[in-house]
Amino acid sequence: MTAQNPNFHIYLSLGQSNMEGSAQIEAQDTVDVNDRFKVLAAVDCPDLNREKGKWYTAIPPLCRCKTGLSPADYFGRTLVEKLPDSITVGIINVAVGGCKIELFDKDNYQAYVSKAPDWLKNMVAEYDGNPYARLVEMAKIAQKDGVIKGILLHQGESNTGDTLWPKKVKTVYDNLLKDLNLEASKTPLLAGEMVHADQGGICASMNEIVATLPETIPNAHVVSSKGVPDAKDNLHFNAEGYRMLGRRYAIKLLNVLRNQANDPIVEKHAPEGFDKMRNGIPQGRIDSITYKSKTVGTERKAMIYLPPGYSKSKRYPVLYLLHGIGGDEKEWLTQGTPQVIFDNLYADGKLEPMIVVMPNGRAMKNDRAEGNIFSKDKVEAFATFEQDLLNDLIPYVEKNFKVYKDREHRAISGLSMGGGQTLNFGLGNLDTFAWVGAFSSAPNTKAPQELLPYPEKAKSLELLWISCGDADGLMPFSSRTSEYLRDHDVPHIFYVEPGGHDFKVWKNDLYMFSQMLFKPVNNDVLNKYSVLGLPASTNIRNKQYPQILPDSRVVFKTKAPEAKQVQIDLGKKYDMEIDDEGFWTVTTDSITEGFHYYSLILDGVAVADPASETFYGMGRMASGIEIPFKGDGYYSLKDVPHGDIRIKKYFSNASQSWREMYVYTPPGYEESDQAYPVLYLLHGGGEDQRGWATQGKTNLILDNLIAENKAAPMIIAMLDGNVSTGGVAGFNQNALMAFENELKQGAIPYVEQTYRVKTDASNRALAGLSMGGLQTLHAGVHNTDMFSHLGVFSSGWFANNDELSGPQYEFMQNNVAKINGNLSNFFISMGGPEDIAYKNCQVMMKKFDDMGITYQYSEYPGGHTWPVWRHDLYKFAQLLFK
Repeated sequence: MTAQNPNFHIYLSLGQSNMEGSAQIEAQDTVDVNDRFKVLAAVDCPDLNREKGKWYTAIPPLCRCKTGLSPADYFGRTLVEKLPDSITVGIINVAVGGCKIELFDKDNYQAYVSKAPDWLKNMVAEYDGNPYARLVEMAKIAQKDGVIKGILLHQGESNTGDTLWPKKVKTVYDNLLKDLNLEASKTPLLAGEMVHADQGGICASMNEIVATLPETIPNAHVVSSKGVPDAKDNLHFNAEGYRMLGRRYAIKLLNVLRNQANDPIVEKHAPEGFDKMRNGIPQGRIDSITYKSKTVGTERKAMIYLPPGYSKSKRYPVLYLLHGIGGDEKEWLTQGTPQVIFDNLYADGKLEPMIVVMPNGRAMKNDRAEGNIFSKDKVEAFATFEQDLLNDLIPYVEKNFKVYKDREHRAISGLSMGGGQTLNFGLGNLDTFAWVGAFSSAPNTKAPQELLPYPEKAKSLELLWISCGDADGLMPFSSRTSEYLRDHDVPHIFYVEPGGHDFKVWKNDLYMFSQMLFKPVNNDVLNKYSVLGLPASTNIRNKQYPQILPDSRVVFKTKAPEAKQVQIDLGKKYDMEIDDEGFWTVTTDSITEGFHYYSLILDGVAVADPASETFYGMGRMASGIEIPFKGDGYYSLKDVPHGDIRIKKYFSNASQSWREMYVYTPPGYEESDQAYPVLYLLHGGGEDQRGWATQGKTNLILDNLIAENKAAPMIIAMLDGNVSTGGVAGFNQNALMAFENELKQGAIPYVEQTYRVKTDASNRALAGLSMGGLQTLHAGVHNTDMFSHLGVFSSGWFANNDELSGPQYEFMQNNVAKINGNLSNFFISMGGPEDIAYKNCQVMMKKFDDMGITYQYSEYPGGHTWPVWRHDLYKFAQLLFK
């Protein structure tokens, strides 16, 4: 390797015996090592034909000449398995058994080595007495060939109980960054736990200290050792343990890299100590002010914070910070310590200088929080405060302090009742405030349509922040506002965090919100700030996971303490990570809108997630997740008249068996005596008659269309397209003919005998998705005297199966005039080029064009998925029976 290759990813590994590798290397560890996995020899090993400073295929040992299997082995193997073939992975492993982290402190290692036992000095001597220097020397050689992407650490046994260990690791980490010209944000540090308590680890207590490392190094990430088998000495892992731990290092890295690529926000939560007073930093000043309130007819008090270095010779922006229903102008100061938070932020250079005014939001003559704080007059006083704020307090502040007087330099924020005031006053006075931050808004928050009857106007805000703790019972007031804003494309942050309705949450909110004020805001990343998501609507009752983040990434979490490997399969597989309580977690990429099947894979076995509702799909009961999006209104549950879904058993004369269908009857069916047209609607392969009713949301789509006069009231019969004929259901000629017979001799007669329906062709439609699309193409096209409307969703005759497709095209060629004459609608739709049926459909439509068959074509992006098919039904239903 002669020139730096950006696709050559290099990782430094260091530590003590568990990184060095103490397990015996077994045959499976030396075979099938991909040539894309390299090791840079850190010492000369003549017996291995390795020369220091040169690259070799990474057959163990990877550390020194006679060391054993290490986590680095299966870290690299897993990476090359999961990364594109264009990526090569390189390891530099410098580790010394029995050493403390002090050995890698370049400024103090000599003092440590001087007192070390001879056996440790002998290992250190293999690195010319300075392992850190050897690691840097090898890393600089490696940088000529590739790019350093991260650092692996497994060390701590010899530092057990040392609470300063994180700071000592940071010293080593910072030195590596400096000496190798690396950026902290681009160089994750992965630190593995010691042998776990569940294996009897004698240094397991050190894991509590290791867990705090990310508080000291923001880009540090801990790799759990829970369930990783040890070598029965309760100190080292065995060979299988090193394989498991190495894979976990790799999975951790891949998840970190994916999350960092998807999420550019580095700080998403206040760090430890953010609200603790520091010595030796400039401090702001707290004063009390009194202003005359014409609104209330008395003098009122407020508290004011002036920033460090406040000068009357310069102007400042202002933040108006509001309290909750049980507080007053001093509540923030006594419980939220904003002055400490602000002083620390100023000291860190994170805050624009501003004045903060903390008023009493209860605008009445006796504004104390005493007696019944929920009495009508006191609650109404919080609404009255809007006029007091606008007409009395703000003019007083702007007259008596050197502040800017335009909306761009005026912010409003508050907690609970004050959060509701913030939204009510801020969004109600967009000419006064350009920065609005509502924390855990209370029930006084106006309904979204009342808050913003013209949501387009809110786009003039510099920043709109809405936050709430995930365990807060008032969450619906925040989430409904955010949903309304999302649906109307109003940029905002919806920040969900761990916690309830308390100052632990609100102090964090203030820390996050305040440092964004009076600075340029990047609207492209507003949906990346949230720490947590909201539980999916498809979760079973009271289950918090899966959670959907504002950018449609999904956090999955499940408990399986005995499992060795857990994945989520959403079409793409995501490796999950285990924590010390046995919970496995992963955050996915952003998932496309609508409904998706998924599975948990436990040690290779696909199962349903016990936290999710299950749906029949993929040929079995599977988990499903619903991803909301701003265009999902057409299948939302709305305040409109609703039809019914009926589950009907019927005896089929065609199959001589009992069968089941789901039947949608439109609003008013029971009260009416009219006859209705019928759409016969078919599911796809691996599904059944339940699909369109549950996954497809047929009833909601039709309820909304009918209410808007966009679709004719109709009955929809959702049939079971699975017919027993041998072979793959639906995909051979016998199955297609059997379904046609079932449709004509079983389903249609039952519907027409049971419901008030019109029975002529002009009032019958047939449509289906995927396999159901093939059934529609066969049964519908062969019976245009029975159906005037056909809908083919994500389907098409197979281009590579002339035995099946040929006779269909021949029939159509011989009946072009009849087909075109009988069909009022021949609707064909696809989920874009990513739809698995796309190529077949394109070939089919070319043949239709050559024959002169008339059809309508539609595309909706999303592939071969339910979001596409819901939209297909939405479009197709509007064409029918007109």
